[in-house]
Amino acid sequence: MTRVRLPDRRAAETVAIEHDGTRFMVTIGFYPDGRPGEVFTYGARSGSALDALLADACVVVSCLIQYGVEPRDLATSMGRLGNAEPASIIGAVIDLVAAASASHQQIITEVSI
Repeated sequence: MTRVRLPDRRAAETVAIEHDGTRFMVTIGFYPDGRPGEVFTYGARSGSALDALLADACVVVSCLIQYGVEPRDLATSMGRLGNAEPASIIGAVIDLVAAASASHQQIITEVSI
């Protein structure tokens, strides 16, 4: 596998999500073709253990995506609660990236038809 680097300037979208009663802001950076290529999460108290954990998890997720791992494959590997909700904020972030990827795939399919 070879890493596909993102361009220095790229489109990004920031959305708010809530997990376990806490609101987080998630920014997804996109390749020029619309595929997600990186993710950042904000909302945990700055300098907290959760802030550091989320920052590290986003680096890992971003690297995996850049090396070709499909976001939906990551999402299906995450822990789930009994109602299929993500068990952690990391799972919720990956679900969001997978949804962005699925939207990109839907657009590709519609254009190809």
